[in-house]
Amino acid sequence: MPRSLKPVLLALVLLGLLGGSLAYFAAQKSLTVTVDGQAREVRTYAGTVGEVLEEAGLQTQSHDVVLPDAAAPVSDGDTVVLNRARPLTLTVDGVQSEVYVTALSVDEALAQLGYRAEDLVVSASRSERLPLDGMALSITTPKDVTLVVDGQERVVTTTAATAGDLLVEQGVVLGATDRTSVYPEQALLAHMRLQVFRVQVTEVAVPTPIDYQTVETEDPNAFEGDDTVTQEGVEGEQVTTYRVTVTDGVETAREQLAATVTREPVAELVTVGTKARPASSGNEPSADGLNWAALAACESGGRPTAVSGTGKYRGMYQFSQGTWNAVGGSGDPAAASADEQTYRAQLLYQRSGAGQWPHCGSRLFN
Repeated sequence: MPRSLKPVLLALVLLGLLGGSLAYFAAQKSLTVTVDGQAREVRTYAGTVGEVLEEAGLQTQSHDVVLPDAAAPVSDGDTVVLNRARPLTLTVDGVQSEVYVTALSVDEALAQLGYRAEDLVVSASRSERLPLDGMALSITTPKDVTLVVDGQERVVTTTAATAGDLLVEQGVVLGATDRTSVYPEQALLAHMRLQVFRVQVTEVAVPTPIDYQTVETEDPNAFEGDDTVTQEGVEGEQVTTYRVTVTDGVETAREQLAATVTREPVAELVTVGTKARPASSGNEPSADGLNWAALAACESGGRPTAVSGTGKYRGMYQFSQGTWNAVGGSGDPAAASADEQTYRAQLLYQRSGAGQWPHCGSRLFN
């Protein structure tokens, strides 16, 4: 090669290298990259949004927001926006769910989720920033609940999270045995009905009578049908203890706990006449027109067991023992039945007339 050509060739090579360098530098772009609201300037040779982010060491997740789309080409002066998503364990009125937001604060997250009311109760400060790894957030919304306590029903608007919280908010104190229509820890829902049942449990002792038995003993000296009580029966007593449950003033349960006999019954003793009455002879005394009740009232006050002060005269008609025996009676006249005494008095009248009762005989004719 002639020496005169070497300088020319060298100059051409230098021009090519200089042109390539100028073209390389001309391909570099200046971009604004905004990550979670923080902007910075970057220079890059990347051709797409995704490449720009990758070159910046930013990895995107499925819930992140990338503008423009990761496949979109970039030009000098463009802006790339990456809003990274935060996971939230969100509980709204007791109902839990998992959501993602690109908000940077609790207040922004509430706005993104559509909870813009000012009277919400939130578990965190509205100004608190959301960490990239997320957080748990509880929201309680105002709701109308029907509250029934002590016979009064009213609708209250509340942001209490649970039934128990509402009772505390309303100053309702539960006794040890009181109950509620829903569990105190149950989350409140709109239009829920919460009723408080006032429950009282007491032990009550109830006395009840125990019937006595009747013991009969045959008496061969008394006529059939003439029964005499020789010992009055006395009822016993049993005390039963119950556990009684009263709900809002109405007894709702009764459980027997114990039963104790506090007084034993006393049997009634009765003598029963077995002696056959005299057969009819057609000569039985007739009391037609005679006032035997008036005679008995005059003689003894009408008492079959009456005994005179001397003890000599006995019964309704004040028989002496001899007179009683003379008209077929046996035993003590005052121990005989009223019917038998009247029967014996009629026999005596038939035999001897009203003179047997000198002071009261005239009463037979009243």
